[in-house]
Amino acid sequence: MNTAEASYRSPTYHELAAPPELDWRPFRPESYFAYRREWERRGAEGDQGGFPLHLDLDPTNRCNLSCVMCPRTVYLSRGRSEWAPGGFGDMDFGFYREIIEGSVPLGLKSVKLNFLGEPLLHPRICEMVALAREAGLWVMINTNAVLLDASMSRRLLEAGITDLFFSFDSPYPEEYNKIRRGADYRRVLENIRGFMETLERSGIRGTQTRASMVLPEDPLNRDRIKADYLRLFRDLGVAEIGFGLPTVVDRDYEALGRNPGFRCPDLFRRAFVFHDGVVGPCCGDWERRLVMGDARKSSLEEIWNSEAYRNLREPHLRQAYGEVPVCRSCSVPYLSMIEA
Repeated sequence: MNTAEASYRSPTYHELAAPPELDWRPFRPESYFAYRREWERRGAEGDQGGFPLHLDLDPTNRCNLSCVMCPRTVYLSRGRSEWAPGGFGDMDFGFYREIIEGSVPLGLKSVKLNFLGEPLLHPRICEMVALAREAGLWVMINTNAVLLDASMSRRLLEAGITDLFFSFDSPYPEEYNKIRRGADYRRVLENIRGFMETLERSGIRGTQTRASMVLPEDPLNRDRIKADYLRLFRDLGVAEIGFGLPTVVDRDYEALGRNPGFRCPDLFRRAFVFHDGVVGPCCGDWERRLVMGDARKSSLEEIWNSEAYRNLREPHLRQAYGEVPVCRSCSVPYLSMIEA
């Protein structure tokens, strides 16, 4: 692994940035970098502004895989339904349109079209991308790439996707197939290869691509895994390479040690909207313990500035996240002290 490469690090994630020949940044306008500076500033200063900079909008809570490390898989195996009290469903396109059209004038800069499910399952996902892009937003998707065939690749690029992230959890076929149950290593890798070839032929230079995996809990072979993973995806021309630390469902992270200096930056810059309109503050709250509101009944601006959100942010501003039971049990404060 080329340790000289620039890198990005968040509390639970480490990313190797693109080498010069794959770098998409020179092809982005200054407005993008101004947005990213504001993203960092809000998190660092604990300033929520008047509206989130970014929304994670869940097109669907359906998924075509049963990945072993995914809370969704664990909850389904245990018959738990807190994460999907109304069952499986897709976000209504009209509701999605209302969110986009109502949020851009208030300062929204980007959307990521996924949360609990596989976004390419939504029958209008490319229209969702196009609508957000036409509104001037940066549009991101995380995908397992099972459905990323030649047609989907072409349509996503034509719709204007700006950031496509591949979740691919091992550089080794046998290990990948064990983790990503329901997927086939070689087929998915060919889908990613096909997308990268389509992107190259298109002449589009400003689209960010990234492959990322969740590292195994055992750190013994992590360096070897990282090196092999980096080699695999750089050979395909993927720009960014990311490694996340594993979160174990129901583990008592508080018992492992509290991070006294931790303040969650996402409370001040992004919000999550489930496919049915429920709004939450956190990518880890699959169980809906921190419901901030319902975007079908209240505006996102009202929810973002609500008493519920203020009460959640206040302990974090004092670096006293332990006063919030859900935050106290979260893996992120603990993992932020661990070297990826």
